[in-house]
Amino acid sequence: METTKYEGVKINRLKNGDIAYYVRFSKDGKQHQQRVGSKFQGWNEKKAFNKKIELEHSYVDRKPVKFSEAVARFLEVQKSHLRKKTLSTYKGAVKSIDFLMDKKVENIAQKEINDLKIELREKLSPATISRAIMLVKQIIKFAESEYGIKNPHIDNFKNLNIDNKRERFLKKDEILLLKKALKNEYECLLFVNLALCTGARLMTLLEIRKKDIDLKTKTIALNDFKNSSKYQGYLNSETIELILKKWDNLQDDDKVIQRSKRLLTERLREVFNQLFNQNNPSTKQKVVIHTLRHTFASHLAIQGTPIQIIQKLLNHKDIQMTMRYSHLMPDSGKEWVDRLWDKN
Repeated sequence: METTKYEGVKINRLKNGDIAYYVRFSKDGKQHQQRVGSKFQGWNEKKAFNKKIELEHSYVDRKPVKFSEAVARFLEVQKSHLRKKTLSTYKGAVKSIDFLMDKKVENIAQKEINDLKIELREKLSPATISRAIMLVKQIIKFAESEYGIKNPHIDNFKNLNIDNKRERFLKKDEILLLKKALKNEYECLLFVNLALCTGARLMTLLEIRKKDIDLKTKTIALNDFKNSSKYQGYLNSETIELILKKWDNLQDDDKVIQRSKRLLTERLREVFNQLFNQNNPSTKQKVVIHTLRHTFASHLAIQGTPIQIIQKLLNHKDIQMTMRYSHLMPDSGKEWVDRLWDKN
C-alpha cells in the first residue's frame, strides 16, 4: 500500500489497473482502516480524504445537547449579523419558551410542543403562541447544523390555526364584574386597571416602574418587548387613584406591580375561569390576560376612535394588525355622505 499527500489516505494498485482507496481514522484512541472505493468507481485521493473526514465525524460520540445550550448558542451567533433591535426581539421571544430549556434538542417531539401550548394558552394570544412554536423549530434546525444532531420529529410539529377575525373582549358590565371580584386584591385590581387604560401586554405591564409615570400629564412610558420599542400610554383617574395608594412608598426604580408574575397570572386565571370560562369550551372565546388588551382596543373602536389612533395606542407596527377591530367601529361615514351634496 502506498501513502498519498493526503493524511490518512492510502492507495493499493490492483492487477487489473484499478486503484483501491483506503482511509485511516481514530475512534476512542484506536486506529481504524476502511476501504472507501476505487478509481473505476469514480474515486480519487481527494474524495477519499473527504470521506475520511466524514467518517471521523460520524464516529464521534456526541453528548446530548440541551435546548437551553442551543438557545444560548443561537443568540450568540445572531449577534454577528442582526441589528441590536432585532436581536432584542429574539431575546424577548425566547422568554416564552423557557418551558423547554431542560429538554434535549433531539427529544423534543409533538408532546413537548403540545405541553408548550398548554403552558402558554392562559398567558399569550394564539398568534403569539404560534410564533413561539416557529421559534422552537428555528432553534432546533440551527442546532442540527451547528452540532450535527438530528431531531426526527421537527417536520411533524403542528402549529395553531390562527383566526384573528373575531377576538373575545369584555363588555362594560363584565368589566364591572371583574373589578368587583378584585376589589379586595389590590395588586390584581391595579394590574387590570393598567391593562384596560393602556392596552399593554403582560410583560410591559409588569415592568412599569415609578419613574415611567408622570402624574401631572397622566402619561406613562411603556416598553414594548415584542417590538423592542418604547411608546406612550395614558392613565385615567381611576388608575391614578390606585397608584397613589402606594406612590409614596415606591422608589423611582421600583416596579409598580410588585406581585410576582407567577402569583399574579395564576390568580387572574382563577378569577377569569370562575367569572367567564365556566361554560365556554371554545379556546377562542376564553377570557385570558391578553383579553384585556383586546378589550381596550375594542372599546376604543366602538366609540369611534380613528383606526390610526388605535394603532398608535397599541404600538402596532402594521395597521393590518389593528384592522381586526374595524368591524366594531360605528358607521360614522353615513352622516358625511348624507350631507355631501347638500345645497346649504
